[in-house]
Amino acid sequence: MCRMILAHGRFDAAAVLEAARAMSCGETACHDGPIREHPNGWGCLWLENGNIRTLHGTGTFADALPGIDVDAIRTRFLAVHVRHATLSKNQGLEFSHPLWRTSGATQWYMMHNGFLPTLYAQLGLTESRFDSAEYLEYLVDQATPADFTRDYLLNKMAQIAPGGSAGNAIFVTRNKAWAWQWHPADTPYPAYFTMHLCQQNGSTFIASEQIPTLGEASSWRRMRNHELHEISFGE
Repeated sequence: MCRMILAHGRFDAAAVLEAARAMSCGETACHDGPIREHPNGWGCLWLENGNIRTLHGTGTFADALPGIDVDAIRTRFLAVHVRHATLSKNQGLEFSHPLWRTSGATQWYMMHNGFLPTLYAQLGLTESRFDSAEYLEYLVDQATPADFTRDYLLNKMAQIAPGGSAGNAIFVTRNKAWAWQWHPADTPYPAYFTMHLCQQNGSTFIASEQIPTLGEASSWRRMRNHELHEISFGE
């Protein structure tokens, strides 16, 4: 279970990183979930001169943040992921998001919040090793960015056997990003697994929690379940 945030347009990178730290420490938690702290790894992704840059780390984001050269992150798109490992065995740098995978001519990156323990069967596997990596493979293999629509995602999610908590995700390519809000009707903590969107003053923020330092409460809204928000970097 994790917390995520993306920013697009005009924003202060330091403020977004601080927002991720606050979420990772439970300072902005206002939901129905039992998890407040997310200490099991972190990752950042941003766009720099048309190229995707990433940072990954283990441990807490609060410990890592002072060592990040925030001034060097000059971008109109930034995403941050902080992690609480659902399974204790899945800890370490290889499990830190964003995950990435090449499909055809496209390099895909993904940050995921939720747990999809039955998805492995769709890949013909006998058991799951890491559900988030399997989720990325399941959605992007044999797909192009043009295929990545709400109908496509709904159809793929409908084929997954029951048993998961959420498939909230941020997907990124060199030209576009998508924020995908999805949890099953019987998810145990719907508020915890609902992302929030804020658009104001030339900026867009999508986060696992409302961040008061980035926008007043009236400027945030809960994303609708099964909502897909698309961002084009060419505009």
